[in-house]
Amino acid sequence: MRSISLILGFSLLMITDCGNKPEAGSAASPTGKEITTAASGPVRTAAVRGFYPGDCRAQLTAFLAGYHPPEDLPRPLHGAALPHAGWMYSGQVAARTLACFKNSPEPETVVIFGTPHYMDIATHALYPEGEWETPLGDLAVDRACGEAILNAAGDLLRADPQAHRHEHSIEVLAPMVKYFFPGAAIVPILVLPETTAVQLGEAAARAVSGLGRTTIFLASSDLTHYGPMFGLAPAGTGPEARTWMEENDRRLIDTLCHGSGEEVLNEARTHLNACGAGALAALKGAMTVLGAPQGRLIQYATSFDVEPEPVFRQAVGYAGVVF
Repeated sequence: MRSISLILGFSLLMITDCGNKPEAGSAASPTGKEITTAASGPVRTAAVRGFYPGDCRAQLTAFLAGYHPPEDLPRPLHGAALPHAGWMYSGQVAARTLACFKNSPEPETVVIFGTPHYMDIATHALYPEGEWETPLGDLAVDRACGEAILNAAGDLLRADPQAHRHEHSIEVLAPMVKYFFPGAAIVPILVLPETTAVQLGEAAARAVSGLGRTTIFLASSDLTHYGPMFGLAPAGTGPEARTWMEENDRRLIDTLCHGSGEEVLNEARTHLNACGAGALAALKGAMTVLGAPQGRLIQYATSFDVEPEPVFRQAVGYAGVVF
C-alpha cells in the first residue's frame, strides 16, 4: 500500500512540495471560459503538493472521463461535502461531485469549511485575505465575504491565517475549485468538531445571503479510518471488517443527507466515522438556512477500492454529497 499519509491526508513531514509550479496567466473552466488570475495581496503557498502531484488538469480530465452527473439533481445546487485525501485515492469522488454543479450558476464565491488536523486552535479559524496558490493559478480570497461572515459569527470565529499554513483539508480541494469555478474567489474556514459549528454555518449563510452574490458552500471530510493503526478495528480483518466499515460510513452518510448538523456531530462522535465532523456540521447549518437541508450521495469509495490488498486490513472512506 502507498504512503498511508496520502490515504488519510496526514503527516505533512512525509509529503512535501514536488516542485510543480503554478501555471501563469489565465485558466480555463471545463466549458472553455477563460479568466485572468488575480495577483495582489499575500499568497499562501502550497504546503502539501504531494497530495495532488503532476498535471492536475490531466488528472481531473481522467477522473471525469465517461462520467455524466445525474440529470434529476435540484437546480441550483448550494453545497457539497467532499473528501480530502491524496487525489489518487479520493480525487475521483471529489471531482465527480463538483461536476454536478455544471447546471448551476457559476459561483462568485466558494466558502470552504475545512478540518484542522495539525494546529491546536482555540476556535474556528478564517483565512481573511490574499490568495491561495494552486497549480492551475492562484485563487483570490474574498475578503469582503470573509469579513461579513466574521462579523455575523461573532466570537465563534476569528481571523487566523497561521492556522491554515500547513493544513491540507482545504488545499487538496483548491485546484479543483480553480478548475470547475475559475472566476470564483474563496473563503477558507477551519471548523472544529463542536456544537458551535452548526451556528457558524448558519451565520455564514445569512451573511452571504445579505451580500447578494452567488455563493456555494463546500465541506471537507473523510469518513471512517479503519484498522489497527487508527485504533479502530472492532471487526478484525477480512470481508467482515470491510462490511463493518462500509456500514459505519453509511450511517454517517445517511445522517449527513437527512439529519441535522447536531446529529452529524453526535454520529461522528459515537461511531468515529468522520474526521471533519465540524466542517460537515457547518455545511448542514448553512444548507438549512439556504433551504436545501437534504443531501444526495453522488459517489462513495474507499482506499481499499482504489488499492486493494489480498486481505482487508485497513482503509479510509470517501463520500461526495450534494445539496
